[in-house]
Amino acid sequence: MRIGIVGRPKSGKTTLMQLLTQSSGVSSHRGVPSPVGVMEVPDERVVWLSRLFKPEKTIYARMDIQDIQPHKGQEFLNAVRNMDALIAVIPVFMDGGEAVSFLDDIETEFFIADLSSVEGRLERIGSNKAKPVSMAEVPFLEKCKEALDEGIPLSKVTFEPHEKDFVTNFAFLTRKPIVVAVNVSEESLGAKEYPGQEILLTKASSMGYPSVVFSGAVEPEIAALPDEDRRAFLQEYGLTEPGVTRIAKACYEYLGLISFFTVGQDEVRAWTITNGTKAREAAGKIHTDLEKGFIRAEVIAYDSLRELGTVKACRDMGSIRLEGKDYVVKDGDILNIRFNV
Repeated sequence: MRIGIVGRPKSGKTTLMQLLTQSSGVSSHRGVPSPVGVMEVPDERVVWLSRLFKPEKTIYARMDIQDIQPHKGQEFLNAVRNMDALIAVIPVFMDGGEAVSFLDDIETEFFIADLSSVEGRLERIGSNKAKPVSMAEVPFLEKCKEALDEGIPLSKVTFEPHEKDFVTNFAFLTRKPIVVAVNVSEESLGAKEYPGQEILLTKASSMGYPSVVFSGAVEPEIAALPDEDRRAFLQEYGLTEPGVTRIAKACYEYLGLISFFTVGQDEVRAWTITNGTKAREAAGKIHTDLEKGFIRAEVIAYDSLRELGTVKACRDMGSIRLEGKDYVVKDGDILNIRFNV
């Protein structure tokens, strides 16, 4: 999964990028200098499993992160199309209207770009009606155009099963999931309110975007503290988790992703799958051979292992299940794949 960070200059997006990836480095992406990195999705379950199994390696669920430059124009739109979701960093050291204007700008650019794509495609089809496959797109395109003309983002349009391939091919921007990261001052973080809060939250809600508050001034301090001191520091602000943790989790959940785990003395690892993935497909995330030769999956629910304490206790209590290829993997399942290749 690829997440793009967007925002105006001095919005705090570079700081957030560094915090999410735990890095201050800049690397090259496809030959173009651009900050890119990997975000580990914080998960207390991984921490606990690592304490139990004491593995050589612990690997969290991961998502690629890119700080998108610039913040407007065709280059910006092209970069956004390659992302699965966006984090829009909104500083609120200003009045609410100014803060909301960035979301307004994004919305306008996305609508214009999608409408241009739809109208351009309709025009090309109209100039050569001899292609029956292309003609099959027309009702779909007209449906999109009607919605966009009425100011309805395509994320709020219901598409039929036979239209899903068309949706994928166009990579519409008004369907792009966006998490709003509200960058507040230290004072606002402590007070749990910030300038223009009602205006910004109303705008984000109307667009269907979840919002998470963080402070670019405070987060680096939190990240530098050892665990016990960090908990005490967060409590002073009435928080249980750092802002970057909440932002990472919001992206994961908003994209409809869940984690299953593999455990052992060599490695404890969280694997990312889409909610609704079946056991055989999940096995393929680990290795293609496991998918090809899939026989059964041994499944332990994380909560059961946490309650009983050991795999042996789970086995003795009948809490380990054998599931077939069509079993829908649940968030927190611990899988051991039986296979034969």
